[in-house]
Amino acid sequence: MSKPEVRDESGDGSRDESGDGSRDESGDGSRDGSRDESGDESLSSLVGTILDEEQRRLEGGDPDAEVVVDDLLPGVGDDPVSLREAVGRGGWGILAVFTFVEFMETVERSIMSVLAPDIQATFDISDTTLGAIAGATGALMVLGSTPMGVLADRLHRMRLAGIATGVWTIFLVASAFVANSFQLFVAKMGIGLGQANTIPIHEPVLADTYPIAARGRIFAVHRLATPVGGVLGPLIVGGLAVLIGGTEAWRGVVIIVAIPAALAGLATFFLKDPGRGRNEQLSVLGEELATRRALPIALSAAAERLRRIRTYNHVLMGFSVIGFNLFSVPLLMSLHLEEEFGLGALDRGVVFSLSQIGAVVALPIAGIYADRILRVTPERLVFLGAGGMLINGCFAVLAIHMRSEALLTLAMVVANAGSLVAFVTLSPIVTAVTPYRLRSQGAALIGVFMFLFGAFGGLILGGLLSDAFSERVALTVIVPPASIVGAVLISLGSRYVRSDLRLVVEELREEQSAVRRLSQDDAEVPVLQIRNLDFSYGAVQVLFDVDLDVHRGEVVALVGTNGAGKSTLLRVISGLGTPQRGVVRLNGLTLTFSTAELRYREGIVQVRGGHGVIPDLTVDENLEIFLTTESSRAEIDRRKQRVYDTFPGLADVPKKRAGDLSGGQQQMLAVSIALVSEPEILLIDELSLGLAPVVVEDLLAVVERLKADGVTILIVEQSLNVAAAIADRAVFMEKGRIRFDGPTRDLLSRDDLARAVFFRESAEDL
Repeated sequence: MSKPEVRDESGDGSRDESGDGSRDESGDGSRDGSRDESGDESLSSLVGTILDEEQRRLEGGDPDAEVVVDDLLPGVGDDPVSLREAVGRGGWGILAVFTFVEFMETVERSIMSVLAPDIQATFDISDTTLGAIAGATGALMVLGSTPMGVLADRLHRMRLAGIATGVWTIFLVASAFVANSFQLFVAKMGIGLGQANTIPIHEPVLADTYPIAARGRIFAVHRLATPVGGVLGPLIVGGLAVLIGGTEAWRGVVIIVAIPAALAGLATFFLKDPGRGRNEQLSVLGEELATRRALPIALSAAAERLRRIRTYNHVLMGFSVIGFNLFSVPLLMSLHLEEEFGLGALDRGVVFSLSQIGAVVALPIAGIYADRILRVTPERLVFLGAGGMLINGCFAVLAIHMRSEALLTLAMVVANAGSLVAFVTLSPIVTAVTPYRLRSQGAALIGVFMFLFGAFGGLILGGLLSDAFSERVALTVIVPPASIVGAVLISLGSRYVRSDLRLVVEELREEQSAVRRLSQDDAEVPVLQIRNLDFSYGAVQVLFDVDLDVHRGEVVALVGTNGAGKSTLLRVISGLGTPQRGVVRLNGLTLTFSTAELRYREGIVQVRGGHGVIPDLTVDENLEIFLTTESSRAEIDRRKQRVYDTFPGLADVPKKRAGDLSGGQQQMLAVSIALVSEPEILLIDELSLGLAPVVVEDLLAVVERLKADGVTILIVEQSLNVAAAIADRAVFMEKGRIRFDGPTRDLLSRDDLARAVFFRESAEDL
C-alpha cells in the first residue's frame, strides 16, 4: 500500500510544549522508575545511573519518544514497482550512462590482464614491477574515493562525475604514449584517481533517481556491468590486439577503449542531478522537500556519525574482514592456474571471463528478491548478503582444490556470483540506513576499509603463506576464517536495521517540520535550534533527546547539577562533538555535520570557562588574532573599538599581557574575543566560575549591556542567582535531559529543581 503523508501540525517540530511556553518532563519525579534513596553522589550511585541510562538506551531509548510504525520505514510496505516503471520515473539516462562507465572500466582493466606480456616486453620489466603498475590503478581508485566522497556530498554530482571520467580518459590516452615504466605507473595512478568517482557517486545517485521499491533491481542492472565486462572485456581487448597486430598493439587498444569512455564522460555532463534524499522523502513524507543551503560536511564528523549507525558499522566491519578474500583470491588463483595447470596469460583470462557467467545470471534474480524482501522484512537482506559472502568463501576454497580446470572454473562461477549477490542485497540496506547527505562518504569509507584491510592484510599474508607453502595452502588458511567472521559481523547488523530506519524517518520528519516553518512568511526562525539530540562519549551516552530553541536577542541560562551535560551540549553546538542522533541549526541552516571552524564563520562563538585567552599575547593581540580574516584595517579597528567601548577596563591596558590580568579582566577579555567576531549567538560556559562576587557583578553588568544591544546568548551557569539576574529563560538539565524549559522566575518557584542545584540532589529524588 502507498504511504500517507506525515504532517506535524505544530509546525516547529517541538513535541512537548505547554501552554505557557514552559516544559517540565519530570512528571512525578521519575521517568525510569529508579530512585537513589540516599541522594548522595557516591561512585556507586553514579555508576548505577550511567548503567541504567545505557540499558534503557539499548532497550529502545526514551519511552516518551514518538513511535514510528513500520509502514513508515523507507521502502517497507511500498507498492511494487516494475523495472520498466522505475526507469520511466527516473529516466534511462543515468542508469545507462553509469552502467556503461562501469562496463568500460572493466574492459580497461582487461587490457592489463590480457596484454600484460606485451606491455612487459615493451618496457622489459619484471613481474614485480608489472604488478606494482597494475596495482596503482586499484589503489588510487579506492583511496581517492574518500576525497571524492567529500566532494560528492557537497557539489553537483553529475559535473563531478563528468570531470572525473574526463581525467580518467585523459590519463588512459596518455598511457598509450608513455616511453618507460615509470611514466606508465604515473598514468595508471591518474586512471585510478579518475575512476574513484564511481564508488561514492554512482549508487547514491541511482538511489536518489529511482524508486526505493526497485532499488535492488536498479543496483543489479548497474552491477551487471562488472561481470558482463569481465566476460566480454578480454574478448574485446584480445580481438582488437589481433586486428591491430604487432608487439605494441596494446597502445592502439588503449586509444580505442578510451574513445567510448570519453563519450560516456561527456554524456554525464548532460544528466540532471536528482535531489539528494528525494526518494526517501517521497516514501516517508509524501513530498519532496525544498532544497536549502547546507554547510559542507566534515569528513571527521561524517565518519563519526556513520560509525554510530549500527547496521552500517557492522557491514563496514564485515567487509573489512571479507576484503582479505576479495583481494587475495584473484591474485593467488592466477598464480595457481599458472603453476598447477601451466596456463598462460590468455588462458587465465579465459578462465576468469567464464567465471563471471554465474554473476550475470544471479544478479537479476538477486535484484528481484531484494526488492520483495525489502518491502516486508528488510533485515533479511542482511542475512542474504552475509550468505552470499559465505558462498563466495566456500566455493573459492573449493575451486583451488579442484584437480581440473573445468571444475575449478565451475566453482569460481558460483564464488563470484555469491560475492556480487552480496553487494546487490546489502547495498539497498546500507543506502537506506545512511543519512542521504552522507551517502557518498559512507560508500567511500566501505571501499577504503576493504582496501586497507583486504589489500594490505590479505595480499601480504597470502604472499607470505604462498611463498612458504603454496597458493592452495594460503587460500585454505585465509579464506574460511575471513568468510565466517565477516559473515557473522554482517549478520549481527540485522538486529539494528529497523531501529536505524526509524532514525532516518525521525530525521526526515523533523526536517519537514523545519522546512514548513521556514516557508511561512510570518515564521519566527530561532537563531539556534536543536532537535532530538543524543550524544555519547564512547559507549556512555551523555545527552538524551535534547530539544532547545534560542530566539534572536534572547538570553537563555542552562542550569543544573554537575555532570548534567550542560558543557557537553555547548561542545556539540560549537562543533567539537558529533551527535549520534539529532540536528543542530543556526537561523534555519543545518550544520550538524559541519566543522567548528565553519560554525565559527557562520556566527556560533563560544567563550570557554577558564580557557578563553592566550596568556603570552597582549590584550590587543588577543583581539586581533581572531580578526585575521578581515581584510580592512578600518574594519579591524572598528570592531576593536566597539569591544573597548563595552569593556572600558580593557581599553586602559591594551598592551598588557593577558596572563598578567586579574581573573575578572581575563574573563572580560575572553568575552571580548568572542564579541569581536560579531557572533550570531554567543555561548558562554561558566561566566562566574571561580570569580569574586564583586567581579561577577561587573560581568553581569556587561551581559546586561550585551542584552540591551540585542546579542543572543546561551550561557551555562551554576548559580541560580546569576541565571535569574541575566536570563530571560532558564533551561534545567539533569542526567543529560532537559527537565524544565521556561521563564526564569518559574524555575525559582520550583523548590525541587532549585534544591537540585544548590544541594546537588537529583530532581528525581525530591
